[in-house]
Amino acid sequence: MRLVRGTLFVLLGFSSTALRAEQKFPEWRGAAQTMRYVSAWRASPIVIIAKASNVRPYGEEASARFPSPMPSHVQTLYWCVADLHVLATVKGVFKKTVSQYLWASLTPGCNVWLWPDNPQAADRRFQTWAWFVREEGPLLRPTLDTGMPPYMGFFTNWENVSSVSDARRHLGELLFTPPANNDSLGDYAEYLPVVFDIACELLGKADCALRLAALSDMNDIRLQEISCGLLKGEFGRPCRPR
Repeated sequence: MRLVRGTLFVLLGFSSTALRAEQKFPEWRGAAQTMRYVSAWRASPIVIIAKASNVRPYGEEASARFPSPMPSHVQTLYWCVADLHVLATVKGVFKKTVSQYLWASLTPGCNVWLWPDNPQAADRRFQTWAWFVREEGPLLRPTLDTGMPPYMGFFTNWENVSSVSDARRHLGELLFTPPANNDSLGDYAEYLPVVFDIACELLGKADCALRLAALSDMNDIRLQEISCGLLKGEFGRPCRPR
């Protein structure tokens, strides 16, 4: 972690009064191009089902030049922290039930929205979040601060499960459940290829193929076309939209 002079906010037992001090910030990490969910899944050593609370500022970091691929005109990072209440681990190993999550934003104001400027966006209705994270000392950090989504969100509540294998299966089932992901079958049809590889990794090929076949029978021509295309292309199974 780098030492940077900045404003110190309440965190990890520091004084409740803001003061000038030598503050530690993690090294910012970013990607030149935005990753899709499957790339975020593969790049992340840990994926947890968790709910965020107590979102708050951590501090502002100023630098004449942040690590590449940060644009050269960006000279301030706004660091934020939240408490993640962990319900399940679906990738990697993570034993804590509550952990502090620290991330950097390019703009002031701490939030965990995917679309912060749109109060009507779908992320305001999420009930379940699968976070892409890594451990850095005592903290959880996003796999990348920018260039990849911090989580996948779902419109349904998470069901309590007793094991990692059950949690992985439940996440795979959610990814194959249209109303958990989108408001219409047509929207889900376009979303399915984005999360298909993750769902199949979680459920296994045989179950994945069965669920694709069930989707191909649903009453939406675009979902039939995409499901049949995946069945033929990935599994070599005959399929024809109705």
